[in-house]
Amino acid sequence: MATKPLTKLAKKIGSTLMNYAGWGSSNDFYVGASASNQRVGNKNLNKDIIDLISEHKHRMMISDSRYIYQSNSIVNGAVMQKASKVYGGSWKLQHYSADRDFANAVEKDIQNLDSILDIRGGAYGFRRNIKLESKTLDVDGEYFIILTESSNGTPQLQYVEAHNVDTCKDSDKSTGFVSYGTYKDLKIKNGVIYNEYMRPVAYRFKDSSSKAGYRDISARDVCHIYDPAWFSQGRGTPSVANAILDWYDLAETRDSEKLAQKINSSISLIESNESGRYDAGNALINPQGQAGKNLQTQLFEGGMIRYIKNGGNLKAHDSARPSDGWLKFTKQIEQGAFYGLGWRREMLDSSDVGGAGVRAFVRDINDSINDRCEILAKHRKKIMAYVIAKRAKQGAYKLPDDWLNFGFTKPREFVVDEGNIRRADLEDLRAGLVSEIDILAKRGLDADEFYRKRAEGLVLKKQIAEEYSLDLRELGTLEIKPDQPVQGEEEKDG
Repeated sequence: MATKPLTKLAKKIGSTLMNYAGWGSSNDFYVGASASNQRVGNKNLNKDIIDLISEHKHRMMISDSRYIYQSNSIVNGAVMQKASKVYGGSWKLQHYSADRDFANAVEKDIQNLDSILDIRGGAYGFRRNIKLESKTLDVDGEYFIILTESSNGTPQLQYVEAHNVDTCKDSDKSTGFVSYGTYKDLKIKNGVIYNEYMRPVAYRFKDSSSKAGYRDISARDVCHIYDPAWFSQGRGTPSVANAILDWYDLAETRDSEKLAQKINSSISLIESNESGRYDAGNALINPQGQAGKNLQTQLFEGGMIRYIKNGGNLKAHDSARPSDGWLKFTKQIEQGAFYGLGWRREMLDSSDVGGAGVRAFVRDINDSINDRCEILAKHRKKIMAYVIAKRAKQGAYKLPDDWLNFGFTKPREFVVDEGNIRRADLEDLRAGLVSEIDILAKRGLDADEFYRKRAEGLVLKKQIAEEYSLDLRELGTLEIKPDQPVQGEEEKDG
């Protein structure tokens, strides 16, 4: 049976229903961004990130992030815990040149230069700076290293924090272009000078010794270390700022809850009487100094007897705060905020994790550590290449063809059940799935250094055994495998 054509009334009803459902026009097709009484529509964010984040907003992000880090013990502890895992007592230079004399000379030289590479010297060692670098990425979102040298040509590094890179000049801020100098007419945004392809060619650093109040330094001499989240990003953003509202809310609710705890802990007894007010008659018998007539609380000395009127009662004050609901809610908020940090709340309290959850949690932590290490290692290789080249220019050594073939020891792998992990490593080694080098790397050890120390120990053991006319095995031996027990004499005879 053929269908009849729609009447004008049916068409009008259909059109009304479609409009009501948000399908009536192309402008209303995507209803997710529509405003309502319950939700205000978002602003238009269809721009490059470099344009969405102004210099003022960027400074606000850094300021908020630093405040949260400095005032919130959980954030401070998580950021520094992550930084410690990323450092892990490692990051020693390993040179893989075929010229072993050169490789050993470079490794020794860098070890000796460690405490003077940072231009500030003193407590700032090049290896241990890894902790500060990781912390700064979380709190500031970025940092800068200027490649410079001392008066005698020794390579040095100047670390610069994010707030010291700025457009500075008002005319350049208003136009968005450099007004004069080497980089005249190039675009400048938030202290970074770009070419026509938006590639950074220079950075503007604040400099109080300069008449202009700043210096423009070529990008060839600067390492800008940050972890971009967008292709159109120009400056780094703090990972702490990913959950800045959560951290502020948690701080406020914690402060309120701590205040409630102080109030509750200051109340020892509650008296119920006919008037519901301070008993002036009792004050004449047991005076309390200059207490006023309108007070509704009273202090008690040890051993005092309290008399209560008929119908009154006295009971101890009991508080159930903080409630379980409040604790669970704050824990949930903390979990999300920790994810914003690229970390896991289980590093604060792992009591709720077990079984497969532990393995997933450990894998997430190691992924986070490895990701941060990859960012830092990329720039450290550029820095170390500069240092080695400068030292060669000073005559410390000659550069072979493969002088750029080097790396760094990695921080040890994060583990929870170390005993099981070590047994698994041993099984993988026996099965040929990994090498001893792989296992040493997981523990943050330098294979060359490890085997040399082991060889030195064996030589020393032999020397001492010969000196005291002892069997070498009497000083301990590695010949007996733990899974191959030695039979006793009576077992052998039988």
